[in-house]
Amino acid sequence: MSDNRKPPSGSKKRRRKVTAKKIAALLKERIYEEVRDVVMDKELVDEGYVPKRAMRVVEGDRSAVMQFCRDNREMRGEKAKCLSYLDNHYRVLLAEVEGKIVGHIWWHDHRLERADLHPQLLRYGLELKPGEVWSFDLFLLQQYRGGGGSNDFFALFREYLRQAGYARVWGSVDSAYLPAVWLHKVQGYRAVKTVEARLLCSVLLWSEGHLYLRNPPIGVKQKFDFRAIW
Repeated sequence: MSDNRKPPSGSKKRRRKVTAKKIAALLKERIYEEVRDVVMDKELVDEGYVPKRAMRVVEGDRSAVMQFCRDNREMRGEKAKCLSYLDNHYRVLLAEVEGKIVGHIWWHDHRLERADLHPQLLRYGLELKPGEVWSFDLFLLQQYRGGGGSNDFFALFREYLRQAGYARVWGSVDSAYLPAVWLHKVQGYRAVKTVEARLLCSVLLWSEGHLYLRNPPIGVKQKFDFRAIW
């Protein structure tokens, strides 16, 4: 038997009102977004960290990175960005578990040409000194993040840098991305400065008195970031 009862008076109106609020919030988020990045650093010392997983780290090259992008659904949309990193002469450390690549983290030191430096350094007003590294874009496949996997990879990365003769590592994290904030704090990173910015229509970024334009996906080396226009 069909139910022809009418919904309580005003229920449709309430549903429309809630939907309208969600649409308005979504539009606002796409048009205007406040961004707060926390710049952090950490001295590279012998931490005596014992990984909880049978994980190791290896220096990656173009073929290994492209294979990682092809083999994993989570990475297939990241190929252009990774190619851009490689074109900028950034170095990559890969996480391996049982011979399978499961993650990456990118970095470079002070010896790059200014045009190749990671754009965040310029936006944050930082200059790497000899013995210092800028690190970014730590990523692990979803199934390897739990059980201390992220902690293992981050710690192994720092130990790799320490053994290579570096003394300090820098990085930044979006303050709204709580898992990344927690990971840096639990591993002893020090918050150095907070950089606030306003992002308009996902294209224009206003930060510390300068206006930046998002780079297009083709035709430039740094496809993944912004360039200063004022």
